[in-house]
Amino acid sequence: MKIFVAKLPPDYDETDIATLFITYGDILTINLVTDRETGRSKGYAFVEMVNDEEALNAISHLDQKTVGHNKQLAVSQATERPKPAGGFNRNNRGTGGGGGYNRGGGSGYGNNRNGNYNKDRNSGGGGYNRGNNSNYNRGEGGGFKRNDNSNE
Repeated sequence: MKIFVAKLPPDYDETDIATLFITYGDILTINLVTDRETGRSKGYAFVEMVNDEEALNAISHLDQKTVGHNKQLAVSQATERPKPAGGFNRNNRGTGGGGGYNRGGGSGYGNNRNGNYNKDRNSGGGGYNRGNNSNYNRGEGGGFKRNDNSNE
C-alpha cells in the first residue's frame, strides 16, 4: 500500500521517514519529494509498505503525530491522480487547431527557436501543434508547428 505523508519538517530525509515507519512493518520504497532547483524537501513524501494491514496501522498511529519543530504530520493512504482528459498531445504531428495564437487572416509571424526570427507573413492560422523535434515554426496555417529538422 502507498502512503502519503505531508507536513514533514524541512530537515527530514529518507532515513528520518524510515525511522518513523519501520516500527510498523516492512518498507518497500520511500520517495521524498524535493524541489528540482534547490534539492530541498517540499515537505511531503510517499511511503510504500509491503503489507496493507501494517500500512493501515502506521497511518492510524502516525497521522497527527508531532515531530521535529512541533510539526503535526498528515498521514493518509495515497490515491492515484486521475489522468487529465484531452488536452495537449505531443505525438500528434498533423493536426493544428483553430483559434489560439491567431493573428488574423493569413498574417502570422514565423518564429524559429534556433535564434532566427522569420517574418513570413504569407501564412497564418491558429492552434498549437507540437511534434517531436526542437524547432517551432509558425506558418502553413497550423499555428506553432515544430519542424522535423533543426536547421530550418
